[in-house]
Amino acid sequence: MKQLSRRARVSLAIAAALLVALFVSACAPAIQDRMVVQINYKGTLADGTVFDSSDGKQPLEFVYGVGMMFPGLEAGMKGLKAGDKKTITIKAADAYGARDEAAIQEVPRSQFPKEMELTVGMPLGGQTDSGPVYATVKEIRDDVVVMDFNHPLAGQDLTFHVEVVKIRRATQEELAKVQTPAPSATPAAAPAQ
Repeated sequence: MKQLSRRARVSLAIAAALLVALFVSACAPAIQDRMVVQINYKGTLADGTVFDSSDGKQPLEFVYGVGMMFPGLEAGMKGLKAGDKKTITIKAADAYGARDEAAIQEVPRSQFPKEMELTVGMPLGGQTDSGPVYATVKEIRDDVVVMDFNHPLAGQDLTFHVEVVKIRRATQEELAKVQTPAPSATPAAAPAQ
């Protein structure tokens, strides 16, 4: 039997390596429900302003398909694999909703601690029977503080530039920690952070 030339052996080795790479790529997991996903991301507004980013931080890790992220963001990532990059835009209505002028309310100054120094633009948070509440001081008068209870990103379309870092199956312990939402036509938008 004839021996293969050095060139033929190198060509066969390259072809074998390519086939292995294609096989590994084809077998790599794709994002689907109940998988732990790690992403690097940058969130921007229509004018290019960055509102959030994982730059300089650990990748964001979450369980996919259990309501931890905006449904539109998850839908845009479905089927991606580790190493994939994608830009996904979510309309304001599917993110933090439209701005609601009724969410701007006057609160008596007496509702705040006397020693608290309030400034316009100051973010405030509190706990109610319905859960956490966040607001921004919009105006300060003698006996009234005008508060904006809209989310700071309400009324804004959000664009996420994502890079999938890692995908793996969630453990039973991880799944037990997250509450899977009941199926519905319009799942509630969860914070992206």
